[in-house]
Amino acid sequence: MADRRDGLRSLRRRTRGDEGTEPAYPAHWEADIALGDGSAAHLRPIRPADDDALQNFHQRQSEHSRYLRFFAPMPRLSARDLARFTNVDHVDRVAFIVLVGQDIIAVGRYDRILPHTAEVAFNVSDSRQGTGLASVLLEHLAAAARERGINEFTAEVLPQNAKMIKVFTETGFDVARTLDDGVVMVSFRIDPTARSLAVMAEREHRAESRAMERLLNPRSVLLIGVSSRADSTGGRFLTALEDSEYSGTVHLVAREALELRGHRTWARVADVPGTVDLAVIALRPEACLEAIDECAAIGVHNVVIPTEGFSDSHEGRRLQRELVARVRRHGMRLLGPGSLGFLRTGEDPISLSLSPRMPRPGPVALAGQSSALSAMLLAGTDARGIGVHEFVGAGNRADVSLNDTLQHWEDDEQIGVIGLALESMGNPRKFTRIARRLTRTTPLIVLRPPGSESHRPPGHDVRTSTLPRRALDQVLESAGVVQARGVDHLLDVVDALGRQGVPLGPRVGLLSNTAALGASLRGAADQAGLDVVADNHSVPLSPDVRLIQRAFTTMAAPGHVDLVIAGILDPLTGDAAEVLRQMAIVARHSEVVLLVCLVSSTERFGAVQAAVREDGSLPPVHATPYAVARAAAGMQAASLRPRADDEAPAHREDVDRAAARAVVERWRAGVGTVDGDLSIEDTHDLLAAYGIGLLPTRPIRDVEDALTQAAAIGYPIALKSTDPELRHRADLGGVRLDIPDAVQLRHAVEGMRRDLSYSSAPLEVQAMAPAGVPMVARSVEDPSLGPVVSLSVAGDATDLLDDIAYAIPPFSESGAARLVDTPASAIKLRGTRGLPPADREALADLVVRIGLLAEDLPELASLELYPVLVAQHGLTVLGARTRLAPAPNRTDSARRTLSGPPGA
Repeated sequence: MADRRDGLRSLRRRTRGDEGTEPAYPAHWEADIALGDGSAAHLRPIRPADDDALQNFHQRQSEHSRYLRFFAPMPRLSARDLARFTNVDHVDRVAFIVLVGQDIIAVGRYDRILPHTAEVAFNVSDSRQGTGLASVLLEHLAAAARERGINEFTAEVLPQNAKMIKVFTETGFDVARTLDDGVVMVSFRIDPTARSLAVMAEREHRAESRAMERLLNPRSVLLIGVSSRADSTGGRFLTALEDSEYSGTVHLVAREALELRGHRTWARVADVPGTVDLAVIALRPEACLEAIDECAAIGVHNVVIPTEGFSDSHEGRRLQRELVARVRRHGMRLLGPGSLGFLRTGEDPISLSLSPRMPRPGPVALAGQSSALSAMLLAGTDARGIGVHEFVGAGNRADVSLNDTLQHWEDDEQIGVIGLALESMGNPRKFTRIARRLTRTTPLIVLRPPGSESHRPPGHDVRTSTLPRRALDQVLESAGVVQARGVDHLLDVVDALGRQGVPLGPRVGLLSNTAALGASLRGAADQAGLDVVADNHSVPLSPDVRLIQRAFTTMAAPGHVDLVIAGILDPLTGDAAEVLRQMAIVARHSEVVLLVCLVSSTERFGAVQAAVREDGSLPPVHATPYAVARAAAGMQAASLRPRADDEAPAHREDVDRAAARAVVERWRAGVGTVDGDLSIEDTHDLLAAYGIGLLPTRPIRDVEDALTQAAAIGYPIALKSTDPELRHRADLGGVRLDIPDAVQLRHAVEGMRRDLSYSSAPLEVQAMAPAGVPMVARSVEDPSLGPVVSLSVAGDATDLLDDIAYAIPPFSESGAARLVDTPASAIKLRGTRGLPPADREALADLVVRIGLLAEDLPELASLELYPVLVAQHGLTVLGARTRLAPAPNRTDSARRTLSGPPGA
């Protein structure tokens, strides 16, 4: 193989201006990756110092694998081969290695053979084949190649190498194959497609789900840091394991005793016999690092660290980053640090947590981040008697995140509703992508405490968003997520859905046995936005509970309502819990969801709550109309989740991505790595590549130039200042419209020069556009969310009131239409006060095109189209401002990576 294609190699040696200098190492290509077997590994560009490790990898391979890669036996790489393979320029010749510990387990590389074409090859360790390494390498190589101006890969594969051929054909790319001289020639474009992204998402889902499955189902557990003190963290984990009747093997490492609670202890981790699936390390932060290496030496797969203190100082954060690096270097996964642990009920129960008791089994899955928030979840779960299937405390989510947890829960058919309490989102774009898929079948209730965007929680290594909180709120809602306002609200909604499922529709009936309570229920329902279609508040207040039962049966039986809120003023006689039990039976047979507001004495209310806590068939009971209406609104929001946008992204045939990329490359060649605004000409070219036209505008130097340019455009004309603060502000004198002729234009230019003497910005003339509703369309590359498109009606009022709609591209046709209708002031587009309706379809088309542009060009730091006049037929874009910046590493790109900084 080394001497087989010298002709091709000569094409790869392009003339470079920096010949002889050391190529810059692309550190941003480094990444931690999840493998298909649930383990982790580190991917990075190859270095010259990797020659010995590469030789060892090569010699560990079977003769068959070496032959398939090099078309020859090659028992050993020559010195020349090693030098060529490990010395690359990271431009025309790129190579990635995948490491577990110090060992290379896979190599992938490309070599440019034509200006826009490269030849790609892989070599995966025999022991790691089938874990998805080749497909992950292909994703990362394709991302690097696109960054270097390559858009096509080719490969030569022996026909008997069926696994490698399958890697290429199952990528989702449009792969062409031909047989030439006994070799299969493969070629395909590497631009991401909807199909390739879907394939990547499915592989990511399988790998991350498998990782969580392996973490949460250990057959053997090692507790490190157990002591005889009952209140020690390790001791509490041991108690939880014992109380949950865990059936697996338990190992203890403790230096103060040979035996604890009937379990033999070991003085050192190295002495622990047998395979260990999961280790709990309850040690001080510094000692956790050493314990990770010791656990790796005996083959531990996963680690839970409950230890706090990794976020209290700069040194603590450094220790946390080193902790994650070590864990991933050894191929392990970490839950924590600062984790409350996890538990599972059912047939194979386990509690490896700091929870004081096991909850009642049920269909609810819960997860929290900080130990404080997780403890509040568990306490509220216990107080309500919520039936829990699984709970996970992610802690600082330094490695395993709630995204990983959602991937796992999506595959669990025993889960009927998911509740999350989180303080930060490391990859909100990925979160919404997973949520959009998950909420088609399972309600997802999420709590983000107020202020969680205004600061970085301790220990949470996340990117800070530059957008307002409501931007992420809208993004989550578009993915079908139901948002809670507090822990109680979250648990109320989760409890109700877990007990009774999702309402079949939005129709709500109100039932009460006093007019005053009925009025309070109606007010709370209206405030919560419920669709009340039946309201009976004339049930007699009587000790005869059969009256309430009959009224409820009458309301539920005809099938005119989907959810009933029963307000009961307790007559303080009879068995109130039995009343609920009988109503619950009717509700189940009528397929109606039931919530109850019970006004009673403290003792009787507590007795009813105790009955509800023990009996999962009873409906939730609330003490106030506000609380019950809020829970009902959450249930109704969950019932609307199928409206989440699951259509295919829209595309436009007239988009010229090559022309847009050429504009970016011209900018990059001119300014290098600094941010900067595009010129009017380049902005026009960039937008035109995506089918977005700008109304002709011409800068002017003086009055005579204005007359010349206006004559070329044609009257009537508009005169504007180019000052960013004045160009659209007629109220500040920056705009004069409908100038009919040269005489009036001369007066307008002279007057604007005089009135705006404090601004040195030049003026411009522009053709007049047809009248329409003025809108503002923007796109911004957010550090956390990636590209975000926003839309609002133009004017100070909408900005001051924050009446702006946000969404993440790419958009489906219906998704773009929803964004158009989201701002409250967008009612103007439908026609009001005698005005005709505006062309909302044209505006939705513009939204689609902006989304495609923002998605395709990560260098597009910001884009503002202002104003966009939406007429009765069509629209006109009057102005545009575009700022470019070096492409960021998007948190959810076309290559799979684990969250957090890559391990070293």
